[in-house]
Amino acid sequence: MISELAEGPQQTFTGFVRHWLRLLSEDRLPEACGLLDEPNRYGIVWTPELIRRVVAETFDSQTLFYLAHPEGPRFTDPSALPEAGQQDETFDRFDDGNGYRLDYPVPLNGEGSDLTAQFEFRARPGGYAAILDDLHVL
Repeated sequence: MISELAEGPQQTFTGFVRHWLRLLSEDRLPEACGLLDEPNRYGIVWTPELIRRVVAETFDSQTLFYLAHPEGPRFTDPSALPEAGQQDETFDRFDDGNGYRLDYPVPLNGEGSDLTAQFEFRARPGGYAAILDDLHVL
């Protein structure tokens, strides 16, 4: 639960997602999953195994990504990318005013990728629930 928005919603939630991605890059998936407060709107509870499976299936041996990276996808800390490799996130407030949506490109193998982490931050008593809505190529 994110209890305060000290820097404003976009900065706070972007900081959360960058921290979450940093945990993935450090192979701390259980800790990253522990930061997710609720299942997504489809009832999916994200686990380390599910995240690994989704990424492996997205970038299987039939993809161009795999041809360029036969070692497979490796999460990269967003702050490790050169500024030219930084990609823009998409940030919106829900029409009902009950929270925000943030789509953030997931860096892989030291560079930007087409994989996007789609987060929702839903207003709840005491703050905002962090929810990974989806992880896929847009």
